[in-house]
Amino acid sequence: MQNKNFSFKILRKDNITCARVGTIFTPHGAIQTPAFSPVATRATVKTLDPSDLINAGSQVVLANTYHLYLRPGIKIIEDFGGFAPFMKWDGPTITDSGGYQVSFLWSPSAKASVGQDTSGQESVLDSGRVAKITDEGATFISHIDGARHLLSPEKSMEIQHSLAADIIMALDQPLGKDFSEKKKREAFERTLRWEERSFVRWNELETKRKKGTFQALYGIMQGGINKDQIRKSLEFILVTGFPGIAAGGETIGTDPMLTSRTLDLVSDLLPDDKPLHALGLGGGPEGIFEAVERGVDTFDNTSITRQARSGLLFLYPEDGGKVENKFRMDIKKSKFKDIKEPFSKVCNCYSCSNFSAAYLHHLIISGELLGLRLASIHNVHFINDLMKKIREAILNGDFIQLKREWI
Repeated sequence: MQNKNFSFKILRKDNITCARVGTIFTPHGAIQTPAFSPVATRATVKTLDPSDLINAGSQVVLANTYHLYLRPGIKIIEDFGGFAPFMKWDGPTITDSGGYQVSFLWSPSAKASVGQDTSGQESVLDSGRVAKITDEGATFISHIDGARHLLSPEKSMEIQHSLAADIIMALDQPLGKDFSEKKKREAFERTLRWEERSFVRWNELETKRKKGTFQALYGIMQGGINKDQIRKSLEFILVTGFPGIAAGGETIGTDPMLTSRTLDLVSDLLPDDKPLHALGLGGGPEGIFEAVERGVDTFDNTSITRQARSGLLFLYPEDGGKVENKFRMDIKKSKFKDIKEPFSKVCNCYSCSNFSAAYLHHLIISGELLGLRLASIHNVHFINDLMKKIREAILNGDFIQLKREWI
């Protein structure tokens, strides 16, 4: 199902790489791509309000289906008309499917408890938690109140329908890096079945939706660096007719080289009329350049604000940012304690425009909440500013030159 309320238009492609600049049109506004989506896990980007996000250049936010389903619950969010009105965000939105959370609910200590239940399916138990994956769906026990839940493809679609995001994700079972080859094959085939069921239920729900509030369902590529599997996954998404594509799994993580190897396997299949979202793209600026070079249009990343709250702030090349230091510096270092200048000499974010590095250092080491906010503003602004520079470079035919200047 396609809809005039959602579309993707490429404005220009890079002459050398698969990088492209374009626009995703949604019922709640346009997203200029390539673009970064901050993660509002529980309908909030930690320490930031919507005006902070807008002033830092954010165009879109992503919320988590699993967490919002458990708290505050779908009924409350439905009463507000979706998670965006609930958090007072007036712009495009994305939700994930909950598949990642329910697939990896258990803690590392629970691995010793892996066993077979009476149905022969693998399950993991740990202090009241359970994650059992079958073709029916993922069964888990809430970390909040101990209630048992089943997240099926149909249920995920129904929850995301109520969350009312512009872009939603089909339910998948991500491939864990420690999975056996047999378990990887099972998870891959299950994901195809789950995505097909997600597509059917999404179509049914869209027929009931009010005019102008179309949700675009993205199919999620799985298969890692298995060429046959990931190409089969993408071909399934294209043949089925999903409006968009997402790349997920362990290979779209903290290792930029692994991400690039994965995306290289399918770059020749990527269509011009469907946007590509990288779920949980890691690697900082290095990972961003590798992904954009291979056709990624949007991505989310929780570590950008999580690192900020720990004191790790992004550095521009002019400030000494480079691959060797991962474009980051710890503001807690004592060398910042008496610096009257801003943390960055080139950044024009709210934090760097108004406060000294010494003050930010003091706030972070003192555990002051304002420090968490100012650090998060800087990191979100930094990534959004990088994406703006990348868009301009692609339009001007200078993408490779910009990458050389940074990487």
